[in-house]
Amino acid sequence: MVVVVVVVVVVVLLAVAVATAVGLALVSRRRLAAQRALAQAAEERSTMLAEQVATESAAVVAAAGQRDTAAALAAQNAELARLAGERAAASEVEARAATEAARVAEEGLAAAQSAMAASRDAAPGASVGLDADVVWILEQARSERTWRFSVAAGAESEPVLSGAANPLMAALQIELDAAREDVGAVVGLDAEIPDGLTVAATLLTLRAAQELVADIVRRSEETTLRVRADGGDLVVDVHSVDEHGVAVLPHPLPIPPSRSAEVTATGVRIHGAFVADPAEA
Repeated sequence: MVVVVVVVVVVVLLAVAVATAVGLALVSRRRLAAQRALAQAAEERSTMLAEQVATESAAVVAAAGQRDTAAALAAQNAELARLAGERAAASEVEARAATEAARVAEEGLAAAQSAMAASRDAAPGASVGLDADVVWILEQARSERTWRFSVAAGAESEPVLSGAANPLMAALQIELDAAREDVGAVVGLDAEIPDGLTVAATLLTLRAAQELVADIVRRSEETTLRVRADGGDLVVDVHSVDEHGVAVLPHPLPIPPSRSAEVTATGVRIHGAFVADPAEA
């Protein structure tokens, strides 16, 4: 009986020992699994931290490169701004120089114009280097030649200007006679020329009449050349009509603006054509 009890006790103790051993084994396995899980988590976190550090390092390097690029661009912009400032300063200096040159040129032009005006006022109707008396003698010679070869048709014809009371009136009539012989036009002279006409105005009158008549007679049927004094001026006009009686206007004389002559719709007005004392003409 005692032996049975001992055996039972031994069996119980062995069972307890086995159960304890099994429990300890289970606990050990769980602890080992937990340790492995912790180790894996630690390894994963370490890898993540390493990747984060690498990313941040790359960002730092990139930021440093951007700062260097920005610094280089800033330096370049500063240099461009400096050069632009220098160019602007140079342009301002050149502009001031150009303005000064323009001012000097304007003053020179004004002085030249004043000198020309003073010269014209001092000798109205005269031109520097031109002797009106000489030119008038040459014009009379040309009129005599026109008379001999276009009107009188004879080289032995008597001179008509040397004995004329008014050589200008005679020269004008020669121009009209020559135009009539040349183109068969009907032309007439209506002129009243007071004494005291200057030699320069005489020349202008004859040359203007020549151009006006030459222009109009080929475009009209009948023409009248009119010369009249108007105050101190002499007005030279042509009045023409065609075969239907319609007025024909001359082309404007091709002369520049002048204090001596003014182009009109039908001819020209010669300013200051008379001297104060007719004896001086």
